Amino acid sequence: MRNKIYTLAALLTATFAMTSCLNDNDGNERASYKDTAITGFSLGQLKQVRDTVTKAGKDSTYKAKYDAGKVKFYIDQMQGLIYNPDSLPYGTDAAHVLAKITAKNAGTVAIQSVKDASLSYYRSNDSIDFTQPRTFRVYANGGYAYREYKISVNVHKQRGNVFSWKTMQDNSGFASFTAMKAVSTGDRIFVFGTDGTQTTGYVTSKADGNSWTGLGRSFTASAYKSIAVQNGSLFVIDNGTVYSSADGNTWTAVATDSSLKQLVAASPAELFALTADGSLAASRDKGVTWNAETLDSDASLLPAGNVSYTVSDASNGVNRVLLVGTTADGKKNVSWTKLSYRQGAKWSYVESNADKYLLPLYGNLTVVGYDDAALALGTKTGGSFGPMLLSRDGGITWKSDESFSYPKEAQPAATFTAAADNDGYIWIVSSTKVWRGRLNRVGWKLNLDRMTE
Repeated sequence: MRNKIYTLAALLTATFAMTSCLNDNDGNERASYKDTAITGFSLGQLKQVRDTVTKAGKDSTYKAKYDAGKVKFYIDQMQGLIYNPDSLPYGTDAAHVLAKITAKNAGTVAIQSVKDASLSYYRSNDSIDFTQPRTFRVYANGGYAYREYKISVNVHKQRGNVFSWKTMQDNSGFASFTAMKAVSTGDRIFVFGTDGTQTTGYVTSKADGNSWTGLGRSFTASAYKSIAVQNGSLFVIDNGTVYSSADGNTWTAVATDSSLKQLVAASPAELFALTADGSLAASRDKGVTWNAETLDSDASLLPAGNVSYTVSDASNGVNRVLLVGTTADGKKNVSWTKLSYRQGAKWSYVESNADKYLLPLYGNLTVVGYDDAALALGTKTGGSFGPMLLSRDGGITWKSDESFSYPKEAQPAATFTAAADNDGYIWIVSSTKVWRGRLNRVGWKLNLDRMTE
């Protein structure tokens, strides 16, 4: 009995000592990592409000559980920061969080009040309000020295599958264009167009989009079709001459080859052009020399109008090029693909028996690489916008996705083009009007990838 009383007295003494430590911080000293530290932080199941649609077609919500146990938290021991770079899904309840915290050397963990500087013991079964960053302390075994951490549980403030569009200022310079093509290079967006007699261009910073500067160089009327981008440089073929430019103003003649008709695609390793005899040629030295490409199907199936291309990573420095456009007879859209640069690779015609998912004959068809897919935009017969269509299988099928939508106020015009920049934004130009938009989750992923590079 006496031993039990002594044990109880010892426990009470330790408790009073620690309580005094938490309430009186003036004499506390900072601890080093070898003394103590928070070494682990994780979450359990959290409540989440999710969107749904009722049988009547009305928007609604419901509550569900979200397993946050696999969410990775970074612990920055140097700065005393703990956070999740990949935010929790929209609608997650951060006000009632159960967290598991582990400390080195069995250190004691305390949490600071949001109202004042008072501290209380952390307990794994106590709900914590993480709607704002919270300050934690982990005390060394001596009870006085401590290390302090600021812990943030980040939750997305926007729905992921929503396109957020911004209306930019009109550019009256586009009014004279009867057709146009937009491309993106590094930190700039270019729009080239024809007025029926010549091709001219405009440029804006991707951080701006409201002020467009006219380019000083002009080309023949059809040259706008032949603009392509390789490793940050612009290329164009005009009357058989290949030109390159770093800024769209100063152009250098690279080579002249009368067999070259139109530049149609570019990968980091190759430029591709339609030839006068209706086939394809490639250059692996920035347009200086050209060689005939090998096709696995008849050249009459190559795209001749509304030509667009996308480039995606394959493996080991090899890129997959997808070439899309309308055949010369105007009867259907076709897709071709090639691995660039792989020795001996040839262009493959993409065949599909899925009639329901073929790419329609959109007017002003434009295809850009977006969200790890090929995204097709354009207008239907009658002039209205056709649904944005995605191909995630290399051009075999093209399917709509309700997350992908045009700006609400956008109206189709006789001239239309689009481009995607390296910040995950799509730029739409319809006549003189310009919009910039991004699917929220694409922006989140991009920011996360850049943070963890």
